Amino acid sequence: MLLVDNEPAALQALQRVLQGWGFSVAAAGDGARACAALQVRAADIWLLDYHLDDQDTGVALRERLVQMHGSRPAVILSADPGPTVRRAVHEAGLPLLIKPLKPLALKSVLDRLLAAGRVPGAA
Repeated sequence: MLLVDNEPAALQALQRVLQGWGFSVAAAGDGARACAALQVRAADIWLLDYHLDDQDTGVALRERLVQMHGSRPAVILSADPGPTVRRAVHEAGLPLLIKPLKPLALKSVLDRLLAAGRVPGAA
């Protein structure tokens, strides 16, 4: 799993939760590090924070990653529940989870992706 968040504390906390659920997690603080991580090892699912540094967004990063690595299931995470974020994520056809994350909500989304058979080899 690829996890991208520009907030180090949030990145580490979510990485621990996901690893506790049995996922192998590559954590990155920005798009460049995410791309580098995927060069080393592919990820079956991408969890991307919406607001990244340098005016980047998780939706834009996902589009770049799709061009470089092919499509993967992705979930956008955001502390911003505003209409601009909701519209951008909806138009991209992606699920949105609002921070602070409820672990059971995240687990439910991941379980639905797994049950749909869209994530090969995940826990």
